[in-house]
Amino acid sequence: MLRWLVHLSILTAVFLPGCASKECTLIGCVDSFEVRFTGATAAPGRYEIEVVADGVNSSCQVTLPRECGTPPTCSSADSTWRLATSGCSVGGEPQRVDGIVFHRAPEALIFTVRRDDVVVGAGRAQPSYTESQPNGPDCEPLCRQAPPVQTEIAP
Repeated sequence: MLRWLVHLSILTAVFLPGCASKECTLIGCVDSFEVRFTGATAAPGRYEIEVVADGVNSSCQVTLPRECGTPPTCSSADSTWRLATSGCSVGGEPQRVDGIVFHRAPEALIFTVRRDDVVVGAGRAQPSYTESQPNGPDCEPLCRQAPPVQTEIAP
């Protein structure tokens, strides 16, 4: 019996480490990249923002001033970005078109901002991302973040 226990303890010592699983925490994160608009971002009018991200076209429109609860109208619910705005209601806090926020990291993008059919801003970017794994080196998710790009919107 003692001999059997010795063999069992040797087998356990040899094979158990190979069965050990990695432990990952459950910290979440998302990819992020922003194009921030500066300058005349609060001028009244109908804004149309067109984006080509990794070869995929999409667009959003919003009119300033706008009523609360009236979100921008966008061409696709599957878009990798959203139009960031602030303020609402005539006579309320200042309203602005703040920029573009990506929730899936594009490798390359081109964008155009029009106000009342006149181009008031445009640009292109190839973001340089840093990657992180907040749950450990062998654990998901892999998150990618890049510094924001700023674009001047003309009056």
